[in-house]
Amino acid sequence: MSSENTNLQLQIFQDGAINDSKSYPIYLNKVEVNGGDSLLRQFFSKLLSPLVKESDYTLVHLIEKVNQSANNLRRTGVFGEVKPSLHADYTHVRPLLRSYNLENPIVTNVIFDLESKDLSTGNFSLGFNDEDNLIVNLGYDNNNFNHNAEAVKFGVNYRPYKPSERLVSTMRLESFLKCPAFRFVLDLHNAHDNNQTSFQHARKALGGVMGIFYANEDGSISVFNGFSLIRRSTSLPEEISKDQHQSFGGDFLKSSIVTRLMYNKTRTMGDYINDGIRLRLNNEIAIDQKQTGVHEAQNTFVKTEGSLDLYKSLMENRITANIFMNSGIIFGGVSSDHVHVSDRFYLGGSDSFKGFSRNAVNEEGGLQFYKFGATAFGKIPSFLRPANFSSPDPMRMYVTGMVGNVGYDITKEKGVMSVGIGLRYTNQMVKMDAGYYFSQRLGSSSDHGVKDGFKLELTLGGIANTQ
Repeated sequence: MSSENTNLQLQIFQDGAINDSKSYPIYLNKVEVNGGDSLLRQFFSKLLSPLVKESDYTLVHLIEKVNQSANNLRRTGVFGEVKPSLHADYTHVRPLLRSYNLENPIVTNVIFDLESKDLSTGNFSLGFNDEDNLIVNLGYDNNNFNHNAEAVKFGVNYRPYKPSERLVSTMRLESFLKCPAFRFVLDLHNAHDNNQTSFQHARKALGGVMGIFYANEDGSISVFNGFSLIRRSTSLPEEISKDQHQSFGGDFLKSSIVTRLMYNKTRTMGDYINDGIRLRLNNEIAIDQKQTGVHEAQNTFVKTEGSLDLYKSLMENRITANIFMNSGIIFGGVSSDHVHVSDRFYLGGSDSFKGFSRNAVNEEGGLQFYKFGATAFGKIPSFLRPANFSSPDPMRMYVTGMVGNVGYDITKEKGVMSVGIGLRYTNQMVKMDAGYYFSQRLGSSSDHGVKDGFKLELTLGGIANTQ
């Protein structure tokens, strides 16, 4: 019997109502919920259904159903704490029904004490780096939409300055099914890009994905399966519309079956991961159809991408090593040239491959890519650390190195490399990464796209309760 089952059983024994017997008969008289006043009755009826659909139990069976219902409540994520308890009810008697038990059933009430948590939050942040003068992020999360613990999330990401202007607005709806391990997800987005670097284009995209999301009890394994539909419009300058990219001008409609897998078994210390493994795999089977223009085409392809992160702390968490690997491939379709520029892989930039400009490892993109490397994080020596620093320290020194490439056949093409050393600081309101990088193209003297040297990323902002 689990520790939770044992605790519940001891609670009954201390009342002196019954003996220590797993088969002792119990009559469930009432289920009471204290807390969760903002939630509808239907919400609790669905999650407590394993318990309330019967009245006659044995002790072990009742404890099993109570814990199952308590786990259902916990997995919704809308309660800070869930405490179930069992209480003998001496004020009521069992209805006069035929019983084959030798002992008289104990009339019992089950009580769930729920601790509320903040269900609505807003966030605002301003970001700066060596590529973008300003990045604005706005968000609002309501985890009790319709008073049924349905989650609605709105977000805006805005880069107002050239050469990479971008505005993305998103809306996400999550609704629990009867089993809280499964959720229905609807994720919509509207994006506007004005890219004036490399392959210049203005792009609009409107669409979304809907499907079923599953997560196991501790959240370490999650699976999403769904269907995506996106309409994309691309405008090209006249000098570009005459070259090999002309087939990507106009309107496209992409429909796809999407699968996402995640395994995350990591432990954190403060805002840093210090041990564990994280594995991610995304797969997409897509049909991309051109809707306008003389170059009408339909292309079918499969896109697969995965990543692996390994974390290990040494010397009593003074040093943490992170080994990371990313790779992806696109295959199928009419030809590689017919895969839309928005679906290709790219490397380069502060969030992809530091030491190179955004998407500059191969500005045309590619159907294959890889990136792997390692980073070692170390705590700041105590004699350099300000006396008012909290524990665990929000600041880390790091040394990192990586190699990678993207193209149509990465086995025949030279890659790139980048190494750096820097300082990272992160807490709830401030995130800062300052480092110096050395980068180059392997087997080549060309420095096209190389943007090494000093790098600075700074994000100011945080999350606030809106209730």
